[in-house]
Amino acid sequence: MSSFSTPDIVTADAADLAAFDALFVQSSAIGATAKGGLHRLAASAEDGAMRDAFCAWLRERDFEVRIDAVGNVFGLLTFDPEAPYVVCGSHLDSQPNAGRFDGIYGVLAGAVSVASVARQLRERGETPAFNLAVVNWTNEEGARFQPSLIGSSAFMGSLSVDDALAARDGDGITLGHALELIGYRGDGMLNLPIAAYLELHVEQSTHLESQGLAIGVVRETWAALKWRVRFDGEQNHTGPAPMAVRRDALLAAAHAIVAVRAESALHGLQMHSSVGRLEVQPNSPNVVPALTRLLVEYRSPSVQLLAEAGERLRATLDSIATSTGTGFTLESELLREPSRLHDGLSELALATCAELGLAAENSVTVAGHDAISVSRRYPVSLLFVPSRGGLSHNEAEFTESADLHRGLELLTSLLYRACCQPDRYL
Repeated sequence: MSSFSTPDIVTADAADLAAFDALFVQSSAIGATAKGGLHRLAASAEDGAMRDAFCAWLRERDFEVRIDAVGNVFGLLTFDPEAPYVVCGSHLDSQPNAGRFDGIYGVLAGAVSVASVARQLRERGETPAFNLAVVNWTNEEGARFQPSLIGSSAFMGSLSVDDALAARDGDGITLGHALELIGYRGDGMLNLPIAAYLELHVEQSTHLESQGLAIGVVRETWAALKWRVRFDGEQNHTGPAPMAVRRDALLAAAHAIVAVRAESALHGLQMHSSVGRLEVQPNSPNVVPALTRLLVEYRSPSVQLLAEAGERLRATLDSIATSTGTGFTLESELLREPSRLHDGLSELALATCAELGLAAENSVTVAGHDAISVSRRYPVSLLFVPSRGGLSHNEAEFTESADLHRGLELLTSLLYRACCQPDRYL
């Protein structure tokens, strides 16, 4: 698609696309894996290096860079100190040995789009109604620190700053200390008035690709139920200890994993489940495990379905503990409610796609995004571009450059309209 600009629509030009490509190449080299993916866990040295590169890029283009108490990085372009901000962004952290695109695309495309809109506003002699900002949210992935969406949740107040900073990784390092080590623990939270939030993301599913669509405009999100489950057994020798007296915490975990999958199988396309993480202590080949922890997850569009599944799972885990001679503890539980994103922004996105010649449809997200956190209070638009084969959280994750560019052009147009023509969506 060729870039263009009319009095009513502003979009990215060839120089903007080239700037994005260069920034994306730079990002892809920081934490790169041998198979062409990315390993850049939140608040790691690699994350710190990427944050440094991102902040340098922003400062070179006259953004004001602000770091809040949980490490969220904001790049601000302020036209009127009394006006709120139209914000866009996502996250720069990755899962272990994952892809280069995921949230990273939304941050980099957001930065380029904001810079493009600001430049074109100056060229056109326009003063927007709202200011512009791009944000990198801390620990969206929840890979190194749990829960996920820490940065956006703390910003919105649904997670306290103290609890966010106290989150520990597998080595016992707190998020607060990890942020200090890389130089990204700010002094306080940023009181940033928000007019609207836009997030651009790769789809992580196959709908757009299979239907030949360029853009998905997310209207609804699924709910998620997340449990941290613990079984306590008794450490013993795997050789001489009689089978009948063993209190094997790993055996209990194995039964639990099967039960979690069996529950989702009852509901077809209305429920997804996983046990994506398992901790075993002491994790020695000759020792009966004394403790296991499982991170259990159900996702569904129905909160009622999740509640019923949770009740059944609790009873099942109690039964598993009894039959294996172990103790069962539910260490934490989190329900993320489903949400409906802002109708006005969604309709504006669809209308803009039509004007840009982009085939677009309404979409739904099963995955969690920072946009979901922000949508609890502010108008939000979440936009997808196609993912090849729907593969994500994998080194082979891929989106064509042409699709990345189309998303960037759309985001640029939407940012312009959101900050200059708010009457079209508010």
